Amino acid sequence: MIELNRRLQFFLGANSADGFASLYDQWIDQGAMQAFYVLKGGAGCGKSTLMGRVAQTMESEGYSVEYIRCSGDPDSLDGILIPGKGVAMVDGTSPHVVDPAYTGATGHYIDLGRGYDTEALFPLRQQVVEAVRAYQACYPAAYRCIRAAQESRRRGCHSMHSEETLTKTVKRGENLLARELKSSRGRNGRRHRRFLSGVTCQGRLLLTDTVELLCDHGYTIQDDCGLAGVLLAHLEARFLESGYDVYACPSPEQPTHLEHLLVPDLALGFVTGMGKMEGFRAIRTESLVEKDLWQEGKSFLRLSNRVAEGLLAEGMEHLAQAKDLHDRLEALYRPHVDFSWAEEMAERTTQAILALPDISD
Repeated sequence: MIELNRRLQFFLGANSADGFASLYDQWIDQGAMQAFYVLKGGAGCGKSTLMGRVAQTMESEGYSVEYIRCSGDPDSLDGILIPGKGVAMVDGTSPHVVDPAYTGATGHYIDLGRGYDTEALFPLRQQVVEAVRAYQACYPAAYRCIRAAQESRRRGCHSMHSEETLTKTVKRGENLLARELKSSRGRNGRRHRRFLSGVTCQGRLLLTDTVELLCDHGYTIQDDCGLAGVLLAHLEARFLESGYDVYACPSPEQPTHLEHLLVPDLALGFVTGMGKMEGFRAIRTESLVEKDLWQEGKSFLRLSNRVAEGLLAEGMEHLAQAKDLHDRLEALYRPHVDFSWAEEMAERTTQAILALPDISD
């Protein structure tokens, strides 16, 4: 696995209350790409390693790379984007099945399944079937826990979302805009949807390196009251109207609600759940709730949030079990994979990318 410290990185998939949530279809405009590579192949065939090698070479040649981490295994890559070449590469296998839209022109398949020794794997077929079914069975249990956690949070917050509280939340957004948004560019900005955090086998991860790379100041939001989505949706709309591109980052548990908002051109970030960070001011959403409602509901809210945290932890245990079982599956495959094919494809693909003309944003 390539070392991702101080690199631009996101998730495009999330383990959510409604199952696997995907932003893969919103990641790039294939029509604007010079090349779009889709990797096919099962467990242990070298997809993540190939992408890491291509990315490292491109970085050594001076190109920036956006890394897409796997929500099932954050130590693996699911994609890379090389803006300076107009090139993207993605793992196109389940649960995020992706195919090229313009095959042969800009879209290309790379079949790493060619590296399997099928004669050696055939006698292991029953073990493979059992291993696949075992790790896949962990996900429905994880999703049930995440869904129950979200419902517990919703019950705790619901009574506090009065019309007055929601109006006050929007007003707080206007105050923030008055401080941070000094001018309009006379055009509409572009929205890039990414997950900045994830519910994973390693716990709940927030990709702080990305925040530090793109933002030197901003706001951390402690959102016990479930108002961050309302605040961030208002801010997002205003930044876009004013011509600023944004990374709009949904909650992995509830992708219909924003959890983070990054405005790179202003080096500005609004990040929920992050601890203290130099240059960032703190916002506590409880300060936006009507005082009477807060006094009446705070005990139940805190209980609901504690229950939600326990349920979420149980869900992540199921995800950790899925990862362990998937590792066992890869261990079955690994002795019977010829990795020289993946190495050859990494080299050939890198050279093809380098031969493409550079493009500007």
